Amino acid sequence: MNKMEKTPLLNDERRWVLSQAAYDFYFFQNRLYPRKAALEWVGNRYRLSILERQLLHRGVFSQGTALGRRSRKVTGGDLRNQRLLVDGHNVQITVESAILERPLVKANDGAMRDLAGQSSRYRLSDTSELAADMIFHLLELLRPRRVDFLFDAPMSQSGMLAAAYRRRLNSRGMPGEARTVPVPEREMDYGESIIASSDQAILESSSRWLDLAHEVVDASCSTDVFADFSRMIMANPLSAGD
Repeated sequence: MNKMEKTPLLNDERRWVLSQAAYDFYFFQNRLYPRKAALEWVGNRYRLSILERQLLHRGVFSQGTALGRRSRKVTGGDLRNQRLLVDGHNVQITVESAILERPLVKANDGAMRDLAGQSSRYRLSDTSELAADMIFHLLELLRPRRVDFLFDAPMSQSGMLAAAYRRRLNSRGMPGEARTVPVPEREMDYGESIIASSDQAILESSSRWLDLAHEVVDASCSTDVFADFSRMIMANPLSAGD
């Protein structure tokens, strides 16, 4: 396996700066400021790098948004005899990012997300095979009634990835399907199925969602998240960082 160079960890000074910026960003969202404008203002005020701004964008949401998403989140133990619908590339790339020690963030809405930005240049590799094996190993333990994987058809090699998943479904005798679709979020059965994803738009529409990638990583490998905002949920929503 070829690991990409690991992103340097933030030093104590930058962690303190990022923490202050996160609380200010949280404050502005709870005050209903436009999210994009709030991130730009906070990023400029604290002179945040592109990576630090990405961490806030993918990790910090208003208290109402975060609590709403958390209220619909389920755990792997809830999967037994349920239908699971998987946002294929979202889960696959996040698990690969954990294996390769790319930056991960724990968000205050209960999801773990990667910052890889791999969508446009994603390619199958030995890491892809390992990540898929890890995903299926956990699913065999959780025993959902059926698992369907939806992959983004426009992404490179999506058909090959779906075929690799179909082979695993067949070899394990696991009911389900893996296919490519133009826009996976438009194919989701939000009312009846448990949705596996960390995509913000999908979480907003789901009646029940599972952070499958996070559960796979916790069960299969050790990794350190780059930033953890998961506890930024009960802080005073109208109190800024300073």
